[in-house]
Amino acid sequence: MSDIASLSGLGSCWTSQGRRGRGNVRYCKDVGAGEMFDIAGISELCERWEAVLVLSRPSGRAVLLLSFSVCLALALALAPTQPALAFGPVGYHLVGSIGGKLAVQMELHIEGEQVSGLYWYETMGTPLELAGTFADGRMQLVERTGDGKATGSWVGDFNPLNPTWKGKWTSADRTKSSAFELAAVAEIVTTEEMRMGFIKVHVARPVFNGAAKHRGLQDVQAVVDNEVWAAAASIWGDSADPASDDFGFEPDAPWWSWEHFSEVSVRYYSASLISMMNEVYHFTGGAHGMTFHTSMNLKVGKNGATAFTIDQVFKKGTGWEKAISDYVIRDLKARGADWVVSGEVQDVPAKNMNRFTVSPAGIDLFFGPYEMGSYAQGTWVVLIPWSACKGLVDPNGPAAAIAKAALGR
Repeated sequence: MSDIASLSGLGSCWTSQGRRGRGNVRYCKDVGAGEMFDIAGISELCERWEAVLVLSRPSGRAVLLLSFSVCLALALALAPTQPALAFGPVGYHLVGSIGGKLAVQMELHIEGEQVSGLYWYETMGTPLELAGTFADGRMQLVERTGDGKATGSWVGDFNPLNPTWKGKWTSADRTKSSAFELAAVAEIVTTEEMRMGFIKVHVARPVFNGAAKHRGLQDVQAVVDNEVWAAAASIWGDSADPASDDFGFEPDAPWWSWEHFSEVSVRYYSASLISMMNEVYHFTGGAHGMTFHTSMNLKVGKNGATAFTIDQVFKKGTGWEKAISDYVIRDLKARGADWVVSGEVQDVPAKNMNRFTVSPAGIDLFFGPYEMGSYAQGTWVVLIPWSACKGLVDPNGPAAAIAKAALGR
């Protein structure tokens, strides 16, 4: 029998190996409707239609035309509709407010109809978990604390073409509700590739909206891109060195499958300051991989962006190094960091404070595995509120405006 869809001019057919012993199966795709169907099951029936009609009618051409029409109608009637393509995966960093007053920042990941993420109030910094659905342009999420307690819900219309989200936030007990409005300032773009045939590389980084027309955001984007790819290159830099005496190709060795994961999170975004943390995980064999962090803090303007370090946040001669060190030790001792509790770690050198982010809530310091405790305890993050930094912040420094606003609340 001739291909129904091809002869009808509506699409095309092809053949692939059938399942369950059916032999080759022919498929047709209707170009206009995007529908795909298996015509093997109706092929025999169409051939019978042709045979019956040819025997009963003198005009072979009319018979063949009628045969095609009958078979086409039957094929279209039996063809299932192909499911719509799923949206995502895609991530966003959004900024906005609840009730027009409570400033929030949010990271969302959407894959199909499933949504997950985090959000935090700028003045508090503690993240709440988000999970829910996105369907028919409407997003519905439930927020929970780290121990799983539901604290509220978010429902509103989301436009992925111009990522904005507007709707209503409602408390878990439904006694409070407020309108919210958020807009995406960056898309979280994920890249995965294989390097040197054995190193799996995964990089997730923000790509900032409007960078093409904003010199400051262009500078920020360049810093992010350079950071993530430099971190990725570090895992194969040593292995590619032909002078390395201890590196050899052993494809049967169990460690011959390395991994690099690098994920940049926007901890705070504003028109004048952007603070980000890059969490990097390397596995190059052994019992486990290693996690470390690098921070990116930049003052941003229309004419460019400038990176700054933690010593530029504070005023020289104030003794800020000891004040911050003492605060970290007290905090981690109370939280049970092994090596702080045991007394093995009694202070924090200033050089170990450069993994930090800033926000209206304060300064977050990051300490990786084996810095304050065992590997099993993982990464420690200490939030130092601006109230603990009174008299220490440089009034002309990059974080002066944020600190002043926080202390004035």
